[in-house]
Amino acid sequence: MNRILYYVLVTLQLVAVFLFCGGFFPQKVVLKNVSEFIIDSKEQLAAKPVFDKLVIVVVDALRSDFLFQKDSSNFHFMHELLNSGEAWGYTAYSNPPTVTLPRLKGITTGSSPNFLDAILNVAEDDTSSNLKEQDSLLKQFHKNNYKINFFGDETWLKLFPIEFFSTYEGTNSFFVSDFEEVDFNVTRHVSYQLDHQKQWDILILHYLGLDHIGHKGGAKSNFMKPKHDEMDAVIKEIYEKTNEDTLMVVLGDHGMNDLGNHGGSSAGETSAAMAFLSKKLRKYRPSSIQQSSELPIENVDSSYTYLKKIEQIDIVPTLSMLFNLPIPKNSMGVLIDELLQLIPSKLAAIKVQDNYLQLTKLKPDYESDIQGKSSETLLEEMRDIQSSLAMAATNYNYTLLAYGTALMAVGTIVMSIMNFQLSQDYAQHLCISILLGISMFASSFVEEEHQIWWWITVSVLLLTNLSYGKKLVFLLGLRVIRGWNNSGQKYIYDDVLHTLLKSNTSMQWWLNSATFLAVGFPFLRNKSELEKIISLGCVTFLALSSLTYKVCFAIVNGDEVPQILHSLALKTCATYLSNDYAAEDDISQCLVPFARMSFKVCGAAAVIIVLLKYTSIKGSNTLNKLLSVIKFILLLQTSSANISMFLVFEVMTFVAPNISPILSLCLQNLTFFQFGGTNSIATINLTNAYTGVSSDYNIYVVGVLMFVSNFAPSIYWALASIPQSATQKSLRLQHYYITGTCLLIACIALRYHLFVWSVFSPKLCYYTTWSLYNTVMDFAITLLGTI
Repeated sequence: MNRILYYVLVTLQLVAVFLFCGGFFPQKVVLKNVSEFIIDSKEQLAAKPVFDKLVIVVVDALRSDFLFQKDSSNFHFMHELLNSGEAWGYTAYSNPPTVTLPRLKGITTGSSPNFLDAILNVAEDDTSSNLKEQDSLLKQFHKNNYKINFFGDETWLKLFPIEFFSTYEGTNSFFVSDFEEVDFNVTRHVSYQLDHQKQWDILILHYLGLDHIGHKGGAKSNFMKPKHDEMDAVIKEIYEKTNEDTLMVVLGDHGMNDLGNHGGSSAGETSAAMAFLSKKLRKYRPSSIQQSSELPIENVDSSYTYLKKIEQIDIVPTLSMLFNLPIPKNSMGVLIDELLQLIPSKLAAIKVQDNYLQLTKLKPDYESDIQGKSSETLLEEMRDIQSSLAMAATNYNYTLLAYGTALMAVGTIVMSIMNFQLSQDYAQHLCISILLGISMFASSFVEEEHQIWWWITVSVLLLTNLSYGKKLVFLLGLRVIRGWNNSGQKYIYDDVLHTLLKSNTSMQWWLNSATFLAVGFPFLRNKSELEKIISLGCVTFLALSSLTYKVCFAIVNGDEVPQILHSLALKTCATYLSNDYAAEDDISQCLVPFARMSFKVCGAAAVIIVLLKYTSIKGSNTLNKLLSVIKFILLLQTSSANISMFLVFEVMTFVAPNISPILSLCLQNLTFFQFGGTNSIATINLTNAYTGVSSDYNIYVVGVLMFVSNFAPSIYWALASIPQSATQKSLRLQHYYITGTCLLIACIALRYHLFVWSVFSPKLCYYTTWSLYNTVMDFAITLLGTI
């Protein structure tokens, strides 16, 4: 294929998919301005709020069982209040995507989430998600002269205008390796706020430690119960120092799955805990389910439904009622009926009617009628309206969808014509592409895509011309990779290698050390003595700097490491700090400098390798050495229990150094999933996205690091087949054209599907990200030349 035509088609694919994404993920259209009372406004304005003050405690990722189930919960004080009736508990369903930013939008505006918000969730300098122009609880409180104090996740400060808050301090939400400091920075304000309650009417506290523990160690982490105790103590302190005219709301913005991740639509991720606390509540009756339950509940519910189930957004009209505020315009919430007891019956009927008319305005074609209907009937009807609104389609831009799909289809046709040839590679590529394309139309196949790639990879390997011995080694390597991590979204296994290595830290770290040495092996293949000395120095610095950083990172996160490596970390820190010795606390100070030093060593090694090629020394094996430097960067961005997977990769590439591009394509996809990735945003790993990043957050740096940490094995196998011939690159591009075209058509055809936001949309985002990488690499290799 003509080189110019190839790069035109590469660019066309990227343009097509970005056009499609622009139409598929539009900014949500919302009603502007601030709402007013609709029914009997004079009577409502004259009514007094049920409570004078409100304390909202958001415990990030507080899954329902963490608060209510005996084996999972250590919230002992909360259990006492729930049993005495001073706390009313609920399982609050949080619509996917179950990440913080869209969920905070939901619990403050009552609106349904926008998938684009899940992407913007990591963009801390993004302002497009600001709620300044949108009606919300905070806007209503601010308008009615309530003083709001806030401490915690700075996502709130990104969402709302600073002038809404009288006093505030934000904490960064994405340094997920920190379990303690991020919560201490919130709790240290609590005593002062409780001693000066006249300085605020609304106090918002957003704790992040529990969520970070989940990301790091899963829902059953050893750190989880102590964190429950800590949060329970905070709740107790606040509750005991406030009077009955103060309402406390304790809630999770979302839940988590057993791996500790969230973002998808599994029961654990969408089932968040919520509880209303007040000494005033003991005078009334909680839900019938709570009345007949003893907390904590002994029975384990696989659906995570404990006590009464509500929609999380129901908190919006409910708090509006309790503080006698108009319900925000875009709220899809329905009043929680038990709390209607707290206001006079006549006013309660008015509030229900007001909620009904406000909700029906969001459904213009709905014929609203309140005449002769009881509050119970209206509440039931509102729940039906709420369900239909939640299932309503996004305001798609069909013009952009059509342009994007058409361009992809044209590119697919051109690629198929240009590549048409009777060769085995072409036939295999075409069969794989068509099979994957068809699978895009079924949500279960997308969720379990790793199963398809497993069988395809094994089949392709058996059809290669490798010798039987090499095939056997490769098959053994594949089987080890297959059992390394849980993958897919339906099944979880306890005895995977990742878990076994985490429980046997000595074995893990000796394998990790061997991996760093194996990756540096190409440096030791040299011709001249001087080159050997220079290369030995490079590989020594690369291996030691990278390994030392990973050891320090593990120590800071409370992981065990062998004593010899622990001593190495302490001595290195002491040298860096110019001290005679270093304590455990000193290691955390060295993390960012050590990470940056590792990146600098990698950069220096790459420069030396290139210079050697053009000096009188004439360095050999240049390409493999440069690839080794990149592999060190991949190891830096990999979790400790996954590092030694690269040792298996090294063995496989040593046995078969010149793997075919089609096998490389298969391994790029298979290893992404067996690395722990899925087609869900719930498994996006943020732990290594901040390697070398200090508090001066940079979205572009973090974005690149996050990409590398999640796609590290895919990048490894993509580089393993460099250089490729024009035909090989053309066949690879054809594969992504065919599968991409099918994916775009599937997204359009299934745009009303129940899993459009939890399955098909994340898949589209992963496809777009990997397409961008391939495009950048294609142009980079062309511009720099094959070294």
